[in-house]
Amino acid sequence: MKINSLKLKKAFSRLKEQKIMVIGDLILDEYLFGSVDRISPEAPVPVVWVRKEEQTLGGSGNVVKNLSAFSSASIVLGRCGMDKAGETLKSLLLSEKVSKENILLLESKTIPTILKTRIIASQQQVCRVDREEIIPLTKEEEDRVIDQVKQKIGESAAIILSDYDKGYLTLRLISEIIKLSVQKNVIVTVDPQVSHFFEYKEIDIMTPNHHEAGKALGRKLSSEKEIEEACLEIAEKINPKAVMITRGEKGMTVYETKSKQFYHIPTVAKEVFDVTGAGDTVISAYTAFLAAGMSIYEASLIANASAGVVVGKLGAATLDTNEIEESLNQLGLLEKEL
Repeated sequence: MKINSLKLKKAFSRLKEQKIMVIGDLILDEYLFGSVDRISPEAPVPVVWVRKEEQTLGGSGNVVKNLSAFSSASIVLGRCGMDKAGETLKSLLLSEKVSKENILLLESKTIPTILKTRIIASQQQVCRVDREEIIPLTKEEEDRVIDQVKQKIGESAAIILSDYDKGYLTLRLISEIIKLSVQKNVIVTVDPQVSHFFEYKEIDIMTPNHHEAGKALGRKLSSEKEIEEACLEIAEKINPKAVMITRGEKGMTVYETKSKQFYHIPTVAKEVFDVTGAGDTVISAYTAFLAAGMSIYEASLIANASAGVVVGKLGAATLDTNEIEESLNQLGLLEKEL
């Protein structure tokens, strides 16, 4: 089954009109690019001569970046520290066209902004340095976030819960946000972490990779049959509208609960250069296009094609609607207008 090109163009137009609420763990990603010409005399490690530095949005911030690339506006709820990294993070959100009134952050004097530094030499990641404190929100902070969601949910076409297990998405928040979404008939999608895996009940879709799904279920998932059984078991436990398990080089499997239909979508990546952020691209594209009127299957095809493009780029990359259309066209997934 192909995607009608006229329907896709209408969805592109709707993307520009909709706001999507992104709730989760904000991370500042830092990249140090350089070259290695020698080994340190102090220890048997490479010496990286840094030539360029970049900072970008990571974690749930990468979801915001993807939505911005698709032309969808974001309402951002998260946490940062009252530090230099926090100021950079807020500045980067503004650069992604998130308006000041839609940046709703808990700012902490004691918990630093999560900062992940990747050192890249000759297009290879040498090492990663993480600076973070994983501390769950207090009840007072939860109350504040729930109030923020109540204030903004009327403006939202969908909600993405981007869980990196860094303390922001507590069990109470997860439950209350989903409850509000169901009451207001707002799409809610989840990129889960194993620790909260079966708490996301009554959602539109969950998008774990096969490692996360296998860990949550307590077994390794390899074959197509094992993936299908996992989808059924997850669906039985959380009652979503769909379950998507991404499978790396084997593509993705989507199970639609109402029709009891499985879709096995093969990978489309020509060359895998860097898988960083691919899961963020999948949930961003799926949610944005589902909210813009595409079906579960159509949104999955677009998400898969989008991920296939970004893994061919370095770092937590994004793509725009022109690249999506071009990718779908190259894959023969667009049904031409008559």
